[in-house]
Amino acid sequence: MPFARTLSPLLFAFAALACGKSYGVGDRVLVEWEGNVYPAVVMDAPSPSRFKVHYEGYDTIWDEVVPKARIRGLVQGPVAPVEPPAKVRAKAINAAQKNTYHLNDRVRVEWHGQLYSAKISGIVGQEKYRISYDGYGPEWDEVVGLSRIQSK
Repeated sequence: MPFARTLSPLLFAFAALACGKSYGVGDRVLVEWEGNVYPAVVMDAPSPSRFKVHYEGYDTIWDEVVPKARIRGLVQGPVAPVEPPAKVRAKAINAAQKNTYHLNDRVRVEWHGQLYSAKISGIVGQEKYRISYDGYGPEWDEVVGLSRIQSK
């Protein structure tokens, strides 16, 4: 019996190691999506092996539940922007034909009650834009709608 008591904790330890890193709500992770790796935030964990993620800089329509195997780890430091997947670009091209603003338009964006100069750096969807603030790094880029944008 002493062997059985020793074996049980060892099995538990091996099982924990085999499962790998666990992720929780709010963690910033790198997720494989359409052949590239994108930063995302864990929004929910419906099971230990599946996670609902929101891709940073993308509209909520692209949120999805992913298996743990697609998560490449936690975000460590700034992440260089990656080209959007083909299906996102196709949706953006369609939206760009009807949207008020276009790629590289100069705008002012409301952020916490103040206006900041920015540039439209991407079309995300119908009247949804990725913007880059003047004088700030890519970690400050975000997706905004018309309600926060004023033309220059």
